[in-house]
Amino acid sequence: MAGTITGLSGDGKKIKFRGGNQRGFSREVRRRVTAYLAASGATRYADMRLWFKATLYAAIASLSYGAILSNHFGPWQMLLLANVFGAAILLLSINVAHDAAHDALTRHRWLNRVVQTIIFTMLGANAYLWRLRHVKSHHAFPNVNGCDMDIDENPFLRLSPNHRRRWHHRFQHLYAPVVFWLVALHTVFYQDFVYLAKKHLANMSDIRHPGSQYVAFVVCKFAYLAIVVGIPMLVLDVAWWQVVLGAMAMSVSASVLFVMLLIGTHFAEEAQFPSVDQDGYLGHDWAEHALLTSVDWSPQSRLALFIAGGANCHVAHHLFPTVSHVHYIAISRIVRQTAIEFGLPYHCMTLPSLVRSHFRFLKRMGTIDRHDALA
Repeated sequence: MAGTITGLSGDGKKIKFRGGNQRGFSREVRRRVTAYLAASGATRYADMRLWFKATLYAAIASLSYGAILSNHFGPWQMLLLANVFGAAILLLSINVAHDAAHDALTRHRWLNRVVQTIIFTMLGANAYLWRLRHVKSHHAFPNVNGCDMDIDENPFLRLSPNHRRRWHHRFQHLYAPVVFWLVALHTVFYQDFVYLAKKHLANMSDIRHPGSQYVAFVVCKFAYLAIVVGIPMLVLDVAWWQVVLGAMAMSVSASVLFVMLLIGTHFAEEAQFPSVDQDGYLGHDWAEHALLTSVDWSPQSRLALFIAGGANCHVAHHLFPTVSHVHYIAISRIVRQTAIEFGLPYHCMTLPSLVRSHFRFLKRMGTIDRHDALA
């Protein structure tokens, strides 16, 4: 991708973090994590723990898809298998493709790209555009208005106190679950097309995609449609509309699973939405920014890590995005202890508590204007 990637304030000034953190949190947490990796004899890349998960989720996806195409099951059984297939692909995306997008899966960059592209194609999302959005925008300035594509203003949900409040937002905590059901369909059939066409997105300007990415975009979309609709229509002894409804149901269940694993990691009462000063500066360095804008849930749970692929260790991920999530339990302990020593906030709770906090946040964003929300 050719173009400019930077943060821009409302008046067009370049956004910068305050450097030279006198408390030295950034320097110290990096030193401790580097020491941990060296002492454990590990690299920043994935190890057998991740490859085991990759094999397991891939096997579940393959067996469920093969069972559907066997034509040995009734419509309701095939619907259940379709949802199992969709969940397995989503877990592959969160646990394997996400690491690959950050070049944390393997030291071979080309292999990271291949793995992410294959998995995301089965999910229906464009790997290249998602990487552009996630790595180049969201990770650069999380929760900063105009610089984080994940909080761009949209007509449905107000996800930042820095956005204008519309009349219907007062009900968003009630209708949000319906919006969540449609996340995957929105990404596959609308959002990807919008991102491909736009020249300016959040903190990115003068975007020019390589010609090969336009070809890959079309090929991958058709491949996805062939996998979830085309091949089943040709093979199964059911009506075409049953296949389409099954694919939509699979998409809804995958959307719900995705949202539940990441629901409040940035959009919760505990998370902050920093604004820049008149000179275009954020009032802290990048490491403190990660602490202020991210929320962990059960970061010491091996089960949570196995399922969520490090989404539960969100602070560690933002501080060390190029380190595989298999190390995040240990890294989260280091981050928490270091933050306490430096008198910095570290937001951590259980998943049920985070879900409740998220919906309280939505209600607050729907009823309080910018000045009051930031007070």
